[in-house]
Amino acid sequence: MIHSVQARAERDVSWLAIRHPAVMRLLERELATPDRDAFAVGLELATRALGGRTPLGDLRLDHNTLNSGMVAVRSGRCDRAMVRSIRAQIDGLRVVLTAREEDAVATVIAAIMWSVLDASTRDLDDTLVS
Repeated sequence: MIHSVQARAERDVSWLAIRHPAVMRLLERELATPDRDAFAVGLELATRALGGRTPLGDLRLDHNTLNSGMVAVRSGRCDRAMVRSIRAQIDGLRVVLTAREEDAVATVIAAIMWSVLDASTRDLDDTLVS
């Protein structure tokens, strides 16, 4: 059982690194701590958000889209219910984070989700115009 969970986790992380390298860089940049707990939580939640039950098709997040997402979240343009949901997911993991680490993880995951919505909307606009 443990082997299958580990294998699935490795497959998920590999998928994320191949499919969304900009997300991996964002996680490394924003969540690097000596104990790597915040990075591990960010990796878990990013994998859930991007590789969950509703695949995102050909959507790929780039650095510009993610940076715009970070700016949007840091400037308060993020839905509070989404942030509460992210924090609830953090609380559900078996990792203890400092308040600062939890804030950083919530900010990064919210930015990723914002970026997905922004990129999806742009793709939809391009489809409707074509």
